Amino acid sequence: MVVRDEPKEDVWCGLCKMAAVRHLEVGKMRVLWIGFGQAGGKIVNSLMGMNRRLYSSIAVNTEEADLSGLRYIREKVLIGKYALRGRGVGSDIDLGASIAEKSLAQMMDSIDAMVRKRDPEVIWIAAGLGGGTGAGGSFVLANELKKVYKHIPVYGIGVVPSVSGMPNDKEALNLSNTIKSFELWNHYFNNILLVDNQQYEQAHVTRESVERMFQRVNESLAKTLTTMITAGEIRPPPQEVFSSSEIKATMGLIGDVSTIGQFSQEIRVKSQFWRGGMEPGTHELEDIIERSVEKSSLTFPTDVSGARSASLIVHGRPEHLYTQAISVGKARLEELTTVSKVRYGDYPDRRTKYLSAITLVSGITDFSRLDQMRKRVQDLNGSMQANNHRVDDNLVEPVAI
Repeated sequence: MVVRDEPKEDVWCGLCKMAAVRHLEVGKMRVLWIGFGQAGGKIVNSLMGMNRRLYSSIAVNTEEADLSGLRYIREKVLIGKYALRGRGVGSDIDLGASIAEKSLAQMMDSIDAMVRKRDPEVIWIAAGLGGGTGAGGSFVLANELKKVYKHIPVYGIGVVPSVSGMPNDKEALNLSNTIKSFELWNHYFNNILLVDNQQYEQAHVTRESVERMFQRVNESLAKTLTTMITAGEIRPPPQEVFSSSEIKATMGLIGDVSTIGQFSQEIRVKSQFWRGGMEPGTHELEDIIERSVEKSSLTFPTDVSGARSASLIVHGRPEHLYTQAISVGKARLEELTTVSKVRYGDYPDRRTKYLSAITLVSGITDFSRLDQMRKRVQDLNGSMQANNHRVDDNLVEPVAI
């Protein structure tokens, strides 16, 4: 997902908010979002900020101050209140898992009330992988949710932290937590969408501007997910409907890992006539789709070849959404991902001047980014051994399903 090439706020924000407001009642995907920990809470808060009528949500945290800052989430659950006094677990993933285990009844009371009220098709848990509360508690909660709600897929959004500028011991701890929590999540979730914050970091920025940048990343992710979820209900009606079942079929139930790509480009296609046997915009769209799955455009940088499944949504003005152009672009995505049949749909929007492609790629097999992190942890541990700062890899798992 390319933040720097994203259209202006009025394009994407207007697109998603209008879809949410006007087509809430028309067969939308019913999603319960759970923001676990600081990073997860901020992502879900951005999603709810798109339109609070579109989703249902719950925020869970051990840090009371983090919960109070989530203005768009009404249901907030403070766990470990008496043990931690609302001060969080720091980056202690073991403590985060332990507190979550002891607080399952408290969390499930809130979740069960929301499930009975909103009847979600999917439950998503968003959390940072490098901290303590979200990284340690999310897989504990996912394990319980899959036991209780056997018919509802439980997906995760795992945020890989940016560690630039951290002291060596803190960097090693965050990276070690990320590796351990990813391996655990992969066992307990039906699917994990990875978001690597390192993708979006810019050099030589102040702490204030870093916070603004990651807020923009959260908002961009929220807009992209909302576009996917509402794609089948917009007006004018699409030529090819992309329904909620397409998302679930792409992500599956077998513990796959996913990434999302998004690329947008201003396009001026005025001719209504065929040129050289191809509809107008065919070559432009093929290029946009190809660029949407480049490593720099993905939420998690990976080689998408060898993926298990993929979906494509093409967004643009109705007169730019040519059937042949989309078909050619879809075929190109099938070549790049080696997926035999890519699910796809279009998203007509009369108000935009951009042609955009959103690609959801699941069952990825290239985890070289995580291998780099493992190597970095080894190097950091080696350099800190003399100071007795080695990061501990022990973690107690909950009982598996």
